[in-house]
Amino acid sequence: MEMDMIKLSNLADYGVELMCCIALKPVEVHSATGLASSSQIPLPTVSKILGMMVRAGLLRSLRGLKGGFTLALPAAEISIADIIEAVDGPVQLTNCLGDESSDCDRITSCGTRSQWYRINEAVKDALAEVVLSQMIESVPNFIGDGGVDDLPLTRKMSNQGTGKW
Repeated sequence: MEMDMIKLSNLADYGVELMCCIALKPVEVHSATGLASSSQIPLPTVSKILGMMVRAGLLRSLRGLKGGFTLALPAAEISIADIIEAVDGPVQLTNCLGDESSDCDRITSCGTRSQWYRINEAVKDALAEVVLSQMIESVPNFIGDGGVDDLPLTRKMSNQGTGKW
């Protein structure tokens, strides 16, 4: 039996990855085409996500021949929660926790709603504690197994095109 799990949308995952790519070279102006190429995320998806990040105030869009995107804030001031919420909206583990009206018919008699609120806040707080600058650091040796996923993103990006991810 396959179980569903709590997980991010692909767009939110891609959003974190794209923001990491930009944070690696924060002074540069990044084009959507260049980001699509380096991340191997389709250009229409990259363009959509970059627009969401601009609207959320996380990226600045520069027009013109050498236009593109730069961080609107230092990487240490952009949380993973900020990025996820820019793409998916508020972190909300259950339907009854949002600001909008719920379609749950048990909302007034639910015995666990307050506990779900507590859990939801803990998840949001955990995502808010991790900032973009931390995401581009390497994984400590005691956590990872030394495999390719433990490489700092900077090394992965420099190996791109060599077949050595």
